[in-house]
Amino acid sequence: MKVLFVCKANVGRSQVAQVRFEQLSNHESYCAGIGVAEQVAQRPSSKLKDIPNLRAVEYVKTKLGVDLSERDRRQLTPGMIDDMDLAIIIHDKAEWPDYLKEDGKVVFWDIPDTPGMDDEAAGKLWDQVQLRVKELVQEIG
Repeated sequence: MKVLFVCKANVGRSQVAQVRFEQLSNHESYCAGIGVAEQVAQRPSSKLKDIPNLRAVEYVKTKLGVDLSERDRRQLTPGMIDDMDLAIIIHDKAEWPDYLKEDGKVVFWDIPDTPGMDDEAAGKLWDQVQLRVKELVQEIG
């Protein structure tokens, strides 16, 4: 099974989800963001190490033992959804592209984004992402 995790910027929730999924499962996994292209247009680098706030990268390194700093953020495309068996969208439904709303392999996780949260609250949110991933792995095997 191929699983795609999607959030807004492909920085926090989707990255945490993919890393944890890789640690718990033998299935293929990927991650992307709905709004990566607009952010990369403002800052030319797509590398996680080049974003202004590295707390998600530090969280994954500390809690999960994986260095994400050299990973590239990826813009979600319809083709990515087509290539997957399951797409977990962790982003406000109001900002979804239409092709997500009509696809039967799309699942919504209602986990808010971290801007405006302090580091402790963001850490608790990413802990929640890890828990949802664990539940998903138990469900799909």
